[in-house]
Amino acid sequence: MSKNVFFLKRSKILVCVFATLLIFLCLAMIGISYAQSAEETEKMKSIQIINPHPAFSLRLWLDKERGATYAPGERIKIFFQVSRDSFVTLYSYDTGGRGKIIFPNPYSPHNLVKAGEVNTFEGQIDPSSQPGIEYVLGFATIRPISIGLIPELNKDYKAFTHQIKGIIQPLPPTDWVQGNLLSYTITPIIPPTNYGRIIVMSNPQRAKVYLDNSYQGDTPLNLDSISSGQHSIKLVLSGYQEWNSYVSVFPSQTTTVSADLIAKQQSYGSISVYSNPQGAKVYLDNSSKGVTPLNLKNITLGQHSIKLVLSGYQEWNSYVSVFPSQTTTV
Repeated sequence: MSKNVFFLKRSKILVCVFATLLIFLCLAMIGISYAQSAEETEKMKSIQIINPHPAFSLRLWLDKERGATYAPGERIKIFFQVSRDSFVTLYSYDTGGRGKIIFPNPYSPHNLVKAGEVNTFEGQIDPSSQPGIEYVLGFATIRPISIGLIPELNKDYKAFTHQIKGIIQPLPPTDWVQGNLLSYTITPIIPPTNYGRIIVMSNPQRAKVYLDNSYQGDTPLNLDSISSGQHSIKLVLSGYQEWNSYVSVFPSQTTTVSADLIAKQQSYGSISVYSNPQGAKVYLDNSSKGVTPLNLKNITLGQHSIKLVLSGYQEWNSYVSVFPSQTTTV
């Protein structure tokens, strides 16, 4: 009898201990969630730069509705519009808090935007992005400014924001405005059990991607729900050698394909141009090149139009064919 009582009491004690541990675990998870939420709120406040008296506006919006989610490697579009002609700069903060200028960029170096015109920036979520929240902001100025001293990727969002403030806050309030804050959540995609995922990148970008000889789109490209197994992949870009390989896809895994494209060897030829009398102006493909006698080097192969013009003489027109490593005399 006493043994039964002992085991019963011990069981009750174990249940109480387990319940206590469970309560502490729940409270700890709530505390972590609250701390993360407070940290994101603090970040949202600190990265915004408010102009109390703006003379115009900059509006930003995404290609998805509010509460948007994106997967690593997914394409993203950001639309922006200003109420007066101005120079627009867009920048982002990734889930790690790192800041980066995304517009203007080497592909879109000119950032003068017309009033009322809807412009689009198209990019890609970094395939290595961790789950979390990313932010996009922008500012517009009525005069062009230099942002060349800002690093391409700054690991400290506070320092990055301080640099942005140092550029625009000294300007008169009527000369600049910051757009609304955009935010979206990065969530990983788990492919179906029998399928995998391929992320295709190339240098340079915009190469056409063919998977098993079927065109899929241009790099950078995210291919979802690809059947497991081996697939052929081909990248094609004008002016570069065709890139071919094979990629193995595994169930519920992501495979990254990264290709450095090699430029084609371009051959050139030369043209020697003479005239009687000398001193005639030479136009090759309607572009002025100089006066006769003239030696034109590094001319692309194929047929070109040529024109000679000299005051007091009739205009002379013809065509000339250029061959690899040869000089054609006109």
